[in-house]
Amino acid sequence: MSDKPTSSMKRRLSGVVYAILLVVVVYLLYTMIRLSIIDASKWQELASSQQLKSTTITASRGTIYDSNMQILAQSATVYTIAVDPVLLTRNLNEEECELELSDVVSTLADTLEMDAGEIEGKCLKDNRYQELKKNVEKAKADVIREYARENKLSALIATESSKRFYPENSLAASVIGHLHYDGYGIYGLEAYYDDYLSGTDGKTLIATDNKGNEIPYDYKQYYEAQPGDSLVLNLDITIQSALENALLDCVEKHAPLCRATGIVMNPNTGAVYAMASTYGYDLNNPAEITNPITATQINAMPDGDEKTQAKSKAWATQWKNKAISEIYFPGSVFKVITASSALEEQTITASQHFGCGIEYRVADTPFHCWSTYDHGAQTLYDAMMNSCNPAFIRIGETLQPALFCKYYSAYGFTEATGIDLPSEVSSLYVSENRMGPVELASSSFGQTNKVTAIEMITAYSAVVNGGYLVTPQIVDKIIDSNGNVVKDIEPVIKRQVISEDTSAQMREILEYVVENAKGGNAYISGYRIGGKSGTSQKIDEDPSGHTYVGSYCAFAPANDPQVILLIAVDDPQNGQFYGSQVAAPYATEVLEAILPYLGIYPEYTAEQLEEIAVNIKNTEFADVDDAKATLEALGLKVTVIGDGDSVVAQVPSSGQTKRGSTVILYTENNAVQETTSVPSIAGLTLEQAQTKLEEAGLNLLPSGSAAYTKGALAGYDQSVAAGTVVLKGTVVSVTFYPSSVSSQ
Repeated sequence: MSDKPTSSMKRRLSGVVYAILLVVVVYLLYTMIRLSIIDASKWQELASSQQLKSTTITASRGTIYDSNMQILAQSATVYTIAVDPVLLTRNLNEEECELELSDVVSTLADTLEMDAGEIEGKCLKDNRYQELKKNVEKAKADVIREYARENKLSALIATESSKRFYPENSLAASVIGHLHYDGYGIYGLEAYYDDYLSGTDGKTLIATDNKGNEIPYDYKQYYEAQPGDSLVLNLDITIQSALENALLDCVEKHAPLCRATGIVMNPNTGAVYAMASTYGYDLNNPAEITNPITATQINAMPDGDEKTQAKSKAWATQWKNKAISEIYFPGSVFKVITASSALEEQTITASQHFGCGIEYRVADTPFHCWSTYDHGAQTLYDAMMNSCNPAFIRIGETLQPALFCKYYSAYGFTEATGIDLPSEVSSLYVSENRMGPVELASSSFGQTNKVTAIEMITAYSAVVNGGYLVTPQIVDKIIDSNGNVVKDIEPVIKRQVISEDTSAQMREILEYVVENAKGGNAYISGYRIGGKSGTSQKIDEDPSGHTYVGSYCAFAPANDPQVILLIAVDDPQNGQFYGSQVAAPYATEVLEAILPYLGIYPEYTAEQLEEIAVNIKNTEFADVDDAKATLEALGLKVTVIGDGDSVVAQVPSSGQTKRGSTVILYTENNAVQETTSVPSIAGLTLEQAQTKLEEAGLNLLPSGSAAYTKGALAGYDQSVAAGTVVLKGTVVSVTFYPSSVSSQ
């Protein structure tokens, strides 16, 4: 038998070889097609990444302005300095390079004010990118870039970016919000309008050689960054400052454990002029804990998980906008909703009488009036002024659950207001199918349903603005980098809840409350103001009923409201908790500051003119008789000391004082001006304080919500401290508070 391969064996071997060759050819063809066509973009991108250096140009973030174009937030150009360790090694090994690593490290450390060891460690890494420092100012970045150019160190990278600055620091912090470390908004307007503010980043592409060095003029593409749009707010720095200053005064006196909040807005358009939560925080340093009690407690903790958790909780609290993100029982402020609903449905009349009885039972559940005495039969005017709970339970009963819930929903309490801020929450309420007689009773005076402050002031606005529910708005318009209007945000009226006649009647009732119970309300001589205080018990948190929220809502002018404000003080301490005590005085403080600023000026009756302060005119060097006539025309008494013909000194010589105060005129150059010691008048009534200061030869200037109110008590905050020796005739300004609570 022959051992040579047969023809058939040769054919089979050839078939196998051809098959293998065919598979190889097909695979090669497929690979060529895949590389050149199917995956072309992938390999092109990879090649470009090796041949091109890409640098991102961060877009400038839009500016945030107040209503007067005062800057509240803006971005400035800064740089991120980084190093490519692999490329740095190549740069330093070039023949023409005379530098050592230590030279580079030393220069970087000196310029960036960093530890040399830290920089050297990053330069010795084996990767292609190590960040050295962020937010480097342009002057320092220019030094590093010039150093890199001179020494051909393409491994040193200076990337342009932007840093957010807040010129007003903590002003309106919870409204403006701040940015995440990576540059996007995470709180407030910075988050809500992030898409408008952020803009579009640009990019620079530069060709590089096989060592990573830039190839001059060979290839360069520049994609310009598009700056973000800017916000023009309804917020006004002046009004915002007035609100925040008043809240700080409130916190200092009443030390609320759960913060205080306030809102000022236009009741007709929903434009929010001011919004604040205390304590606020510095937007340029949001990690600083501003509540001094909390900060002290955390600083005393040992490092560990507990301290870290405490910090996180403190940050979450101070960054949260209390006005829109926390709910509370509104208490008696809510009575304006119950009353207006009943008037609109004509289940009651304003002249109808409602009993008090101190206690009123509903389905065997006793409800007590805040007062220890019986208010008797009251019209709606007096029931509102007395803030009588039994009276409003009776009014609520006329509505029954169906109508009560109808208006609760119509006033916007079952939905978010739609304010242009993130994290707004809605109210917690009892629905109609779960509302029995007891729930209706407690709901009618604001002690069952929990609402946000923004919901409450928005509903209250509808009560007094003609009945229209508006959407509160922080931003007025959005403009581009050239000042062109991108979006003009018009007022939004959702619906009419009550008639204009009912609204007018409610304005009249609420003005009656302020005029006839001055001490516990935002009474300001010469102004027509309407308002209502509220005091609620936080019974869901403290069943004992000893934890409170005191609030006050006021509007002006009462006949044509142009501004409305709400202040809520959550869990006040130091012995006072009624809204008329812890909120009304600070609402008065805000209104006194902002009404003239808004162009709303006082109009005095003859009776009011007798009690208001006057501006003292300086009559020094004038004829004595002329000086006396000038000062007496202002309603001031005059005492002349000396026998001269002209005035050489006057005490007081300027400022304000109360009508009827005494001005001392000295007419001889060698006369010794008389002095006296200022007495303490804290706790005295207006009349007692007046007498005591007059006995010391001093003048009294009353201030505060209870100024000129009979029986009001002087606080400890007098303008000249007790025991201070001053000239006789000096004016001592003293804040007065109501001696007893006339309403909640």
